[in-house]
Amino acid sequence: MSSFDSENFDASIRFSLKNDLPSEFKPLFNDQPLLHEEFEVFFVAAGEVSWFIENEMHRAEPGSLIIFNDREVHKLHIRSDKRFERAKLLFNPDLARSFEVFGCDLLSCFVDRPKGKGNIRRLSAQQSMDIMKLFDKMGQACVSDVPEAKLRKIVAFLEILMFTKRVFGDDDVGEESPGLRGPLPSVLEYIEDNLAGDLSLETIGQKCGISVYYMCRMFKKETGSTLHNYILYKRVAEARRLLGEGWKPGQVSAMCGFGAMSRFVAAFRKVTGMSPSAFARRKSV
Repeated sequence: MSSFDSENFDASIRFSLKNDLPSEFKPLFNDQPLLHEEFEVFFVAAGEVSWFIENEMHRAEPGSLIIFNDREVHKLHIRSDKRFERAKLLFNPDLARSFEVFGCDLLSCFVDRPKGKGNIRRLSAQQSMDIMKLFDKMGQACVSDVPEAKLRKIVAFLEILMFTKRVFGDDDVGEESPGLRGPLPSVLEYIEDNLAGDLSLETIGQKCGISVYYMCRMFKKETGSTLHNYILYKRVAEARRLLGEGWKPGQVSAMCGFGAMSRFVAAFRKVTGMSPSAFARRKSV
């Protein structure tokens, strides 16, 4: 069991509960994917949204609970201007590991599955009410100034993780992906298989037999992201994995198709907020 770092506790949990986000409806196509060191629990209470996860599109109906680990590129796509309610919990996985007792692995549903698979569960009406009660409890603990507020926050955090573990342990309630249309699956498969190679839009279009204009337009329409940004985040995600395994930044730059080291450093810093060397040092501690 890891030791609990009480001094950094507040920074280890970021929670938000919102029920009206008109500013997020326009533009509907915010092209910035997400890739962060924190694990994430996201609940859709209302609205018409989809999640683009790794290389698949998933419709997240109200009552959907979605989870992400630190290696999954994901992008929220708001499909209409209807009222959007959601709860989001970002947390340092080391905090959860510090509470692994009696053989209970709170992070198994986050890590013991293929990347980009099994991220979504559709909850029953009762389960939706139950998770919202837990989120309300977390929200109240986050704004409370009573002496026991941190303890209440810990309790709410653990209850949310235990609830999530139970829900995702039920193999009968998985959410099916409707898939992407047209040539996009083959485009994403080519990108996945060639992160170290030439991924210029012209090369991808040529290899997949599709015009660059049509390919980029269709990808933006389906996912809400630009193809250029998607490739960038996929390469950085792979770079983070390799750095975590002990590869040197210079080696990782070549292995992930960045070419010049300066280009790799700039791209990595844009996505993660730190240099590859700084990230590697943190992972080696």
